[in-house]
Amino acid sequence: MSARWTKMRSDLKATKGRMIMMVLAIAVSIFGIGTILSSYSILTREINLNYMTTNPATALIEMNEVPDGLIGTVKQQPGIIDAEASSTLTARVLVHDEWVPMLLFVVRDFQNMRMNTVQPESGAWPPAEDSILIERVAMDLLKSRVGDKIGIQTPNGSLQEIRISGTVHDQGLAPAWQEQMAYGYISPATLVKLGESGSMHILKVETENRSAPVTEIEETISGLAGWLHEQGHEVHEIRIPPPDKHPHQSQMTAILVMMLIFSLMALVLSSILTAAMIGGLLAQQVRQIGVMKAIGGTSRQIMSMYLALVVFIGTVSAALGLLPGIAAGRILAREVGVMLNFTLYSESIPWWVYVIQLLAAILVPLIAASIPIMRISRMTVREAISDFGTSRNSFGSRRLDHFLSKIRGLDRTLILALRNSFRRRGRLILTLGLLAAAGGMFMTSLNIKTAWEKNLADAAQNRQYDLELRLNKAVEENRIKQLINEIEGVKQVENWSLVPAGLQRQDGLEILRTYPDGGHGSFSARSAPAKSQMLQLPMMEGRWLQKGDTGGVVLNHMAQSFYPTAQVGDMIKMTIDSNPARLQVIGISKEIGSPATAYVMPESYEEAIGQTGTANAVRVTMNDRSPESVSQAAAKIRNKLEQAGISIKMEISEAKLNEAIGGHVYILIFALIMMSLILGIVGALGLMSTMATNVVERTREFGIMRTIGGKSSTVMRNIISEGIFIGILSWGIAIIVSLPLSASVGSLIGKLAFRAPLPLMISPFVVLIWLAVIIVGASVASAYPAWKASRLTVRETLSHI
Repeated sequence: MSARWTKMRSDLKATKGRMIMMVLAIAVSIFGIGTILSSYSILTREINLNYMTTNPATALIEMNEVPDGLIGTVKQQPGIIDAEASSTLTARVLVHDEWVPMLLFVVRDFQNMRMNTVQPESGAWPPAEDSILIERVAMDLLKSRVGDKIGIQTPNGSLQEIRISGTVHDQGLAPAWQEQMAYGYISPATLVKLGESGSMHILKVETENRSAPVTEIEETISGLAGWLHEQGHEVHEIRIPPPDKHPHQSQMTAILVMMLIFSLMALVLSSILTAAMIGGLLAQQVRQIGVMKAIGGTSRQIMSMYLALVVFIGTVSAALGLLPGIAAGRILAREVGVMLNFTLYSESIPWWVYVIQLLAAILVPLIAASIPIMRISRMTVREAISDFGTSRNSFGSRRLDHFLSKIRGLDRTLILALRNSFRRRGRLILTLGLLAAAGGMFMTSLNIKTAWEKNLADAAQNRQYDLELRLNKAVEENRIKQLINEIEGVKQVENWSLVPAGLQRQDGLEILRTYPDGGHGSFSARSAPAKSQMLQLPMMEGRWLQKGDTGGVVLNHMAQSFYPTAQVGDMIKMTIDSNPARLQVIGISKEIGSPATAYVMPESYEEAIGQTGTANAVRVTMNDRSPESVSQAAAKIRNKLEQAGISIKMEISEAKLNEAIGGHVYILIFALIMMSLILGIVGALGLMSTMATNVVERTREFGIMRTIGGKSSTVMRNIISEGIFIGILSWGIAIIVSLPLSASVGSLIGKLAFRAPLPLMISPFVVLIWLAVIIVGASVASAYPAWKASRLTVRETLSHI
């Protein structure tokens, strides 16, 4: 073995503590990158595979009735390759004296389902006569088990007990706990038992090119609708889901993009960490490099020696971090799969994930370390031999020294610690960059969490009502108000009727881009009282509706996506309950957690639907707004309306609405906390490594201090004070770094998930948490090296090379 490789082996033995710390720091970074990339590769593949496994219908056409003989002729129409009849309706389930909404899917033949299929999970398949299958996640919402009987009430039927014969997995629906809605699957015979007609009213069709642009699909479906009209069939509504896109694809995209952002940040953090540690290692071996050059070593030989050391460290780090990162990525993917209710058919990791981790472990540290390695390896023999690890400048030769010399009443040891912090500014910048990056990312993750919570709190504050009741049929407005006002504790009742809305087309069809559940991607028009205090939305443009604004409309920001070029004052065309309407945009509001909604005056609403003085939805405020009181009042209102023969379609309390909206962001918060944990570990290891390197680098300096009378406690105080000062300095920089980082990440995630950027929130609590972490971490990272340095004798320190 040549002399230089023998030296490297000796260096590894002599500095094994620091080498281990360096390897662990890089390994943790590789672990984080592996976790993110592997989960990204799995989730991206599996969420699409799950959705496409259901063979989602290209379009769902709502009609009065789908006759049995119609299916065969529909398949023969241009661009159509398959058709199937089905039906859906919204019912209610009584769960422990509370009503839970349930979306019922009526399946004519469970054995031969071809579109929007479900997978049997447990119990009977197909369901036994007069029984129901429940989507697996909805079982917890219903607090039931297979074999139990549940009370179901449909719009035209009375409360009936139906036995749960089994569970299924519907991979094309959002989880029941997020939507606060159960999903059930029944046969036409069971539907008749529940008091409804057994006829099918939805025609599902599959087009030849299901992945074609929406405009092309709309053209094919509009042609089919025109043919149906010619055949005497009435078409009410057409729903075309976004092609090949899961209902929560946008939410999933937000999570994955966020993960990629944090993976890049972790990679940058790893490179800064590597540069700082390698620079510290080289700084203490400057004189050794001078000796090697004096006996014939070339800059290239010395450079290759240290670069080989970095490659060795990176390889060991990859060996330690790669496979655990892959395993953690699979665990994270499983958790996300459970939250979004899809199955991981395969947890295989593509080859490029392994390659990226290897390159990150070896090339990134190599590139980062090449700068200090090249700089020190090119030093002349005289410059290297004359490096004693102490500054050549006398105290007072710099402006900082002059400033420090004027400070009175402060321990001289602390002043020396401040001076030492700025002695090697390149090293200081690297260390501050490392700690500030870790702190900035940590604060950003928790700032995003705070912003989500603020968003939810603001949205709840904007809704000043406690309960919304949606009816199966419109009833006389004054009648329902009078009935509800008779209930003790009711403060106010208002009409907030709603009907489906859509873009107005030349062919007169109402085409919506919604999923089979009718919620995701829906667009509604609402009757909004002008002076109501029940909804106070922040306006992005224009103003809210006022008395006399007949013919005006306020779009929430979700509805604005249907009219991306519309501005205040523009005239827009839409269909309201299939009736054409031409309205002037008065304002655009921000409404978090609500689907696309167009708010119009009651007069405009009544003119569009062709009815006056009726209501199909009301909002209620209570004197006592506590959840318990609202729940009790809701039960009384429900009983009162049912006794009067008024059928309730759905009741939504403010507490349930908050829970549903919060469910959509839970996964984001979960991912942010996971990323914060990984980045916090990387930052902590980086702090420990750089502080230990700084202490070893000044071993001869400590000997000089001991020679002129410095005590062991003085040495320890000096080192620990320097570490705390650097940590506090990085804390201030981290706050500045977190501002644009929080704004950009919050804007990206907010727009992807809900088409509205998150507010920039800087949590004082988070800032104080990171300050405490920095102070404690700096103290701990400096304590052990300081203790070792304080125990060295004068001879040992001065003989240190």
